[in-house]
Amino acid sequence: MGYHNTSHPEFLDDASEHRAKSRAKYNDISKQEFAPDRVTSDLFPSLWKPQTVQYPYERLEDMEPWLFVPGNYNGRIGVIWETCTACKMCVNICPNDCLHMTTELRVDVLDNAEGEYEGYGAELEVGGYAAKFREEVTEELESFDLITAHSAPPSEWRFAQVLDLSGSTATVRWNDSGQEEVLAQSELRTADDQIVSGRIDIGRCMFCGLCMEACGFTSFFMTNEYDGMSGFTRQDLWFDASRTRVLPSVHQEAVDGELAKRATKERDKRAKKAAKAAKPEVEVAKPAPVVEEKVEVNAEPVDDKPLAKEEKKEAELQRIKERSKNIDFDVLGTATAEEKDDLKTIKGVGPFIEEKLNALGIYTFSQISKMTSELEDQVNEAIEFFPGRVKRDEWANQAKDLLDKGDA
Repeated sequence: MGYHNTSHPEFLDDASEHRAKSRAKYNDISKQEFAPDRVTSDLFPSLWKPQTVQYPYERLEDMEPWLFVPGNYNGRIGVIWETCTACKMCVNICPNDCLHMTTELRVDVLDNAEGEYEGYGAELEVGGYAAKFREEVTEELESFDLITAHSAPPSEWRFAQVLDLSGSTATVRWNDSGQEEVLAQSELRTADDQIVSGRIDIGRCMFCGLCMEACGFTSFFMTNEYDGMSGFTRQDLWFDASRTRVLPSVHQEAVDGELAKRATKERDKRAKKAAKAAKPEVEVAKPAPVVEEKVEVNAEPVDDKPLAKEEKKEAELQRIKERSKNIDFDVLGTATAEEKDDLKTIKGVGPFIEEKLNALGIYTFSQISKMTSELEDQVNEAIEFFPGRVKRDEWANQAKDLLDKGDA
């Protein structure tokens, strides 16, 4: 049939025909009846009131399959977290503060490798995490459509903490049930709770694409998907890592490339280590010592010995102490060593980091809980810690939780 009413249209279903007939009196003077989503005619503009597709219960592509969304449309953000390095270029450039970097418990791409790259991942450790593949979700994952689901896909891994390793078996405690179980180590994969991840507030996003342009690792994509960017509550618009996956083909290609890069690097590293261990040590005969006549010179002795470990540590703490004048203690508040809390309770703070914080003048949970975003960066730099680690580990939020629990 002709398009745009060049001839009488044929209705595709009884429901459409019924809806059109019920509104026939609103049609134009030609008395022609049109599909409910058409409002024009050759003779005269239609007076019929257009009907809205009841999204998400009805989708335009289902009703009119010939329609499609252009490939260059900026829709749902897709992220390949396996290639992300947490450089935060996307976070810094986002004008609406939509992006937030976090960490999550996940199986690393190298730890789940098969074929030629298998065996180059991390090994199971007591106190660490392990994961077991959930066979029961395989069929559901194959049919799961992230575009239209409006929810995260079912988790393909079941996570547990490793309690003991004995021979070829491992004793684990499942995170979801708290029950302990003994399994063959071959059934488990190594997991880590410090793998880079993030959350995106789609409700604040204006789909400008700046995050994609700023990413130096091609981890960000603007997909042409409009589905999934709506929800019935405000919380539904917070997308965690599982809801920001890109199209499977694009995602798998990038992950395979990252896997090959990491596996090759680890393989070369192990080969060098093995070659070094196998290299025989050749003893070289030492020449006879030459006795030289000592001549006393009236000059002050110069100590060329390198600084001892403790001296280096003291020098570093002194250097950090001098930076305390750059920290705004009007915001943090002041404290003394007598009021000191056990800062090692905070995840990411070890014994030496605690000493550094004390040298900077930070002794209590209360001080850390008052850190603003700017102060987090200043403290991070002052104690010479890994860039962005204070923010990523959320020290301020951890300190607030400890204060609420009364651990201070």
